[in-house]
Amino acid sequence: MSKVTLKTGGTSNGEAQFVKFVENIIVKLTENADLFTDADPSIADLEQALASVKQAQADAAYRDKRFVVLKNQAFAALKTVVYHLSLYVERQANGDAAVILAAGFNPSVRSVIGPEPAPQPKFLSVEVNAHISGVTTLKTAYWKGKLAYQFEYRKKNSDVDWIKVTSSRSKVIITGLESVQEYEFRVAYIGRNPQITYSKVVSSYVF
Repeated sequence: MSKVTLKTGGTSNGEAQFVKFVENIIVKLTENADLFTDADPSIADLEQALASVKQAQADAAYRDKRFVVLKNQAFAALKTVVYHLSLYVERQANGDAAVILAAGFNPSVRSVIGPEPAPQPKFLSVEVNAHISGVTTLKTAYWKGKLAYQFEYRKKNSDVDWIKVTSSRSKVIITGLESVQEYEFRVAYIGRNPQITYSKVVSSYVF
């Protein structure tokens, strides 16, 4: 039985190779749409994430630091979409390498033991900007096995859903928060195993 891998099939693991990998997935999923009628994420979701990456690449062409950060965030979001899509394809394929190839992914040579769940982040620091209102910086411990870091926040004692910010880096700046409000924050590693373990929730006032 074969498993879905996230190997791009090229000699490089760079951004350009990954973009080609995703473009091929879109082509294959479209050609074989009858095999993946309920794809989740959908082809449209994948196309949108890829378009965001291409726009971010163009914006970051002149090495503006802000646009480089936005590009990295767009890539992290794209990798997350591809990862969740690979889980869907694996369920559909049920070990059939032909179905995996029909989705544009590469099958493993042989059945392998699944990856371990990502560990719980050891810490989450919250640094409030005293000079600019509504801005805070979140930072967690680096983990080499991650595909991305998923930071989340919401107002404390509220029933609203957590707002997610996916990043390729262990540090992210959150903007647009309401001043003189208390928020709670948490973070999780996104790995190759779908199980997610969040850090302890950290509360902080934003000024």
